Amino acid sequence: MLLNCLKKRFLKDIITLFPEIENQEKAEYKSILASVRIEEPKNREFGDLTTNAAMVLASKIRKKPSDLATLIKDEILGRYEEIKEINIAGPGFLNIKLKDSFLIEKILEVFKQHDSYGSNDTAKGTKIQIEYVSSNPTGNLHIGHGRWGVMGDILSNIYSLNGFDVCREYYVNDYGTQAKIFAECVRSVYLERFDIKYPYPEEGYPRETVSKIADILFNKFSDSFIKDKTTLEFDEISFSRNAIRIMVSLITDTLKSIGVEFDVWFFESSLYGEGSFDATLDFLKERNLTYDEEEALWFKSTDFGDDKDRVIIRKDGNPTYFASDIMYLINKKERGFEYLLYILGADHHGYISRLKAIASSIGMDKDKVSIIIGQLVRIIEGREVQKMSRRKGKGFTLDDLVSEVGRDAVRYFFSMNSFDTHLDFDISLAKKKSNQNPVFYVQYAFARIGSIIRKTNENRPVNLDADFVSGMEDYDSQVFGNFLLSIEKNDFKNPSERNLAWTILLFPDTVRDACRSNAPYFVNQYLYRLASEFHYFYKHNKIITKDKINIKRLLLALAARLVLKKGLDILGVSAPERM
Repeated sequence: MLLNCLKKRFLKDIITLFPEIENQEKAEYKSILASVRIEEPKNREFGDLTTNAAMVLASKIRKKPSDLATLIKDEILGRYEEIKEINIAGPGFLNIKLKDSFLIEKILEVFKQHDSYGSNDTAKGTKIQIEYVSSNPTGNLHIGHGRWGVMGDILSNIYSLNGFDVCREYYVNDYGTQAKIFAECVRSVYLERFDIKYPYPEEGYPRETVSKIADILFNKFSDSFIKDKTTLEFDEISFSRNAIRIMVSLITDTLKSIGVEFDVWFFESSLYGEGSFDATLDFLKERNLTYDEEEALWFKSTDFGDDKDRVIIRKDGNPTYFASDIMYLINKKERGFEYLLYILGADHHGYISRLKAIASSIGMDKDKVSIIIGQLVRIIEGREVQKMSRRKGKGFTLDDLVSEVGRDAVRYFFSMNSFDTHLDFDISLAKKKSNQNPVFYVQYAFARIGSIIRKTNENRPVNLDADFVSGMEDYDSQVFGNFLLSIEKNDFKNPSERNLAWTILLFPDTVRDACRSNAPYFVNQYLYRLASEFHYFYKHNKIITKDKINIKRLLLALAARLVLKKGLDILGVSAPERM
């Protein structure tokens, strides 16, 4: 991680040079260090990096920012061998340009690390459970579920690359009121197959989806759920369980069509088996976390930062959804997860305070429980907004979208923006085979490099190792030794070479920052930038001519290919060899 490593080193040297910073109160000390930035300048003409350290530290060190900038330049940055040039600008910004030889050295490390490039061991196997989608098993997934599923899947990939031991989990709400209504709808249609009338719930789910489940049950089990046709005695429990399981299997298929799969499918009903609910109540009462009021049992969630106390058991004696939330979170803790990440729908803002309250009450650090609220999607084709409805039916579904534009476009477009931003999914744009379509633009960069490799392999005017040319799948120090002699003393000949190299080297920092910010779209933005830099580089630089190959440019192209592939893998988008 180029930027992160430089920043860590820089901050360490700042503290060494100015030990009085450590004498600040802990909160102030952390605030000071967090405020010191070393990052890319908005205008690349100012250099590769810029830092505001002199201005942040001036009041603490009691020096003018300009004087402090000179001191930092002379005593710290000026001693870094990888830095070529340092300039002081404005009130005390330090603009930094790195040596070309340093960037070339780092490009070679891309090949040395190869499969591990971009990953790090920051978390060192820390167990995290990421729960996402978790739609009620009562119908087809809507477009929003698809977006949250894709972003959850990509975020899981990102956490894994940062060293976390990730568990992807889907919570199946098969115990509540909606599951019962769904089962009643299916039962009504199922019994019609035997000319038996059974009322269809007034607020029931669309018959189209329900009929599909009823037909599967009829074809698989025939009349085995009807114990007595005369008295209409019916095996409700077995029927409901099978109806839900079939709906879950259809949801599973839909999610697989966009490359979303889970390690665990956790059924809510499993929380209520073998006295688990009573044991949970005893656990809460022993810790004085509940009280009785208005014939209901309440949880003291305001004691732990929630905006109101929550009902656990209603007047009618039935547990609430909140009761399941408590048991599920306890279950997660018992499974040894150190961090919990929930990705919930746009109507779940109230869950943030309640889930953190539960965590605090059972002895978990509430800061290790993160809740992301995902916003919805509108599907647009031309100027027309497509109708989407889950309960009323006949709307544009996730299956429809995948069929229309394909998995790659769905995954890329769904992850282009942050979780908290509404997304307009333009079907017309997603279908375009042009540079206007961002996923096409990125994939085309990868395919272009594939074409370079094929041309090189077809007619090599110099003795190149085949594995090297095809992407250095196995690092060979001897092969690299031959090439190092030809490039290590050379600077970049033009800005497009250097800009491409610089962008390639930002990939590990992108992976780290995407994890820290829970922002999959950082990867999309990075890949688009890398593709842009490569397309410009390709247009303005000859890699292969009739009599020779420019080794340094070939190295840059191969490094870009490797990173494009890894980035597309994170997004779950294919990397085509030809387009």
